[in-house]
Amino acid sequence: MSESCINYELLKNILDHSHDEIYVTDAQGIVLYVNQAVEAHCGISAGEIIGKNSEELSACHYWHPRVSPIVLEKKQSVTMEQKTRTGKTLLTTATPIFNEEGKLEYIIENGRDITESTGLKIELAKSEKLLNRYQTEVAVLRKNEMNIPDFISRSAKMSNLLDLVHRISQVDSTVLLLGESGSGKSHMAKHIHKDSPRYNGPFIVVNCASIPAELMEAEMFGYSKGAFTGANTKGNIGLIELASEGTLFLDEIAELPLHMQAKLLQILQENQYYKVGGREVQQVNCRIIAATNQNIHKLLEQGKFREDLYYRLNVFEIKIPSLRERKEEIIPLALYFLDKYNQKYKYERQLSKRAIDLFLQYSWPGNARELKNMIERLVVTSQSNIIDDLDLPQSLTAVHDAKQAISSFPSLTSIVGHNLSLEDAVDEVEKKLILQAYQKLGSSYEVAKFLKISQSKASRLIRKYMPEAQNKFMISQN
Repeated sequence: MSESCINYELLKNILDHSHDEIYVTDAQGIVLYVNQAVEAHCGISAGEIIGKNSEELSACHYWHPRVSPIVLEKKQSVTMEQKTRTGKTLLTTATPIFNEEGKLEYIIENGRDITESTGLKIELAKSEKLLNRYQTEVAVLRKNEMNIPDFISRSAKMSNLLDLVHRISQVDSTVLLLGESGSGKSHMAKHIHKDSPRYNGPFIVVNCASIPAELMEAEMFGYSKGAFTGANTKGNIGLIELASEGTLFLDEIAELPLHMQAKLLQILQENQYYKVGGREVQQVNCRIIAATNQNIHKLLEQGKFREDLYYRLNVFEIKIPSLRERKEEIIPLALYFLDKYNQKYKYERQLSKRAIDLFLQYSWPGNARELKNMIERLVVTSQSNIIDDLDLPQSLTAVHDAKQAISSFPSLTSIVGHNLSLEDAVDEVEKKLILQAYQKLGSSYEVAKFLKISQSKASRLIRKYMPEAQNKFMISQN
């Protein structure tokens, strides 16, 4: 034998250093050879295995199931998973070796330890199951979020507006929603998303007034790993990316810092941006709707809002009318909220005619939000199923009483008939208005709101006329 040939010792050394099991039996199932990997996987020595047959080994439960008996029976290669008594999982392939006459001589088993791979596979299956659950939960939450009622439209103003909104919803242009607080801007934004081709995508709300200026950029755009001290080591996804395939609603857009207004303008112009600390261009794939309850034109004049951003945002500018501008919808809205909270709290409340009349007379400075909150409070606190004027808050009844009191003022001719100058006549009317309103409403805030003047002016006029009021009209100080 030449020096280049592999001798028994070298061959055994090679096989013993294999990480895979090598396990050899003859045609009768007698073990002829095992390498050290078998000893390690099963926790036994080679001497305990070599020379024994399949039946003996099966009784010892070193591993299961046994592969050799299957190969002996089928006379073909077999692959299966085995479990050892030490807790290992092996992927074993048993291959029959035939002689020249076609008779089975040996069976060679090769077993690979896949314990770690099996664990990873189990963890992956768990992760996939968890991911499917989360996806289902997100879909349910998204469906609930978009399960919004249609706008109640009884006025021509709202009907015409909703027709316009339906047409706008079908395109991807940006929309700027204007309107008083509580008038329904958020509801309108959801309505546009729900009616758009992106309705299956996310609807992400960003309240620009609630995120600190120093965090706004990272929250909006996300950041790369190591972008700044305290950042997530893996980086973070931004709200714009989170809104991909859907709609990004920027509420209170007028509160956005000027430096962020410039960055938002760039996004609207180029449809791309960079994460904080990142160098890879991110593409924008969401529709942007913005809203504010502030006087945007006044902010433009004051330099507090970028003019170029304004013109980018208001491709479609929608002004949502206040509730007092569409009085036809006050009662339908009240009845809708009444039904909603009756169902929620298991009541059967109804509104009396007197309560309905007072609802119609009230100016609703908080708009639909104020109406909604008031109805919920009335449903819970009313002691009778009939909600009457006595159940209503003072803000509603006081306005009605004040209107009645002011309607009893002397006529203009009776004032002029006292030979008063124009200036004196104006002062007299002003005094009566202030005193009567304060007597009925009880606070400078309510007087200012009712007479549509500033609270500071109302306070000044009340102080001006109060000494005489205390003596002549005995106005209550409560």
